[in-house]
Amino acid sequence: MSLFLSVWCTLLLAALPPPVPPDSQLSPPPKPAPPPASDDSQQKQDEGEPDPAYLTMLPDDGSPWGLAPELADKLAAVATRYAEYAVRFQSVETVRKAKFDAGEAKKETSKKYGYLLVRDPDQRIQEFRQKMKSDGTITSSEVNDAEAFPPAYEWVFLFSKVNQPYFAYRERGDRFEGYDWVRVIEFKGAVPYTDGREIRQWDGVVLIDAATLTPVEIRAEPSHQAERLRMLFDRWAQSFNVAGFRVGPKPFGYSGRVLFQTRKDNLTFPTQLRYTAFRAVSPKQTEPTEASTRDYAEYKFFQTGTSEKSGVAKP
Repeated sequence: MSLFLSVWCTLLLAALPPPVPPDSQLSPPPKPAPPPASDDSQQKQDEGEPDPAYLTMLPDDGSPWGLAPELADKLAAVATRYAEYAVRFQSVETVRKAKFDAGEAKKETSKKYGYLLVRDPDQRIQEFRQKMKSDGTITSSEVNDAEAFPPAYEWVFLFSKVNQPYFAYRERGDRFEGYDWVRVIEFKGAVPYTDGREIRQWDGVVLIDAATLTPVEIRAEPSHQAERLRMLFDRWAQSFNVAGFRVGPKPFGYSGRVLFQTRKDNLTFPTQLRYTAFRAVSPKQTEPTEASTRDYAEYKFFQTGTSEKSGVAKP
């Protein structure tokens, strides 16, 4: 009887699975690999949202347009402070430009300028540049090197009393951007895109410091760019075909980004402007054709406004 019981226990233990190590009990079983995408699912993906270059900065979430009057007034007051500081600083502007061929950078240039803002006889704020030599000295002649994008400082007037009638705004929540707690505001300009030199021709998103209501970052693209690119690409696709090549030009698009990292008297000032021109090569793909980066450093602030245009001014 004892021999029979011993043999029965041995067979029972052999039939049981091996014991599970303690460590493995803390981990769930591995997930099975996802099945390969079918042709139908790939087609649905291709027919989904277009390339981000064709979109405004944020997808539409259905939130209502318009700012609370109290917030609009506070933002306008901040813009008024910026108007007082417009001619109270100078900086060094480093401009790097590149041209692209089939997505690869082929030609790059780099220049430095003494940079400040001045007011013209009509009290409009204008950029003023003087070429900087390799030894850091500044020449006396003015340089014309404007971008096909609004000057970086012009964006601080996005919510001014003068500009508010030309924009639609809506809040899109708040979040932490690095160490900054920011509020996200979407904007749409009311002026059709032409030369891109004024902010009213642009749509985009601005991140504003939640405490000071000053800009931290702005991303923008020409007003109604998504619709314009689709229309232009369709026109190109229907253009005359010679030996398999369309004779019409492919549509161009543009985008810009401005960072504000220099702080003075509870205001933020531009530190970098990035501007990109791209060409649509398919209904959903684009490739860059030109790009430029403008960095602003070595800020020097004045106590009062000045009409001087030299690269050296008394602090």
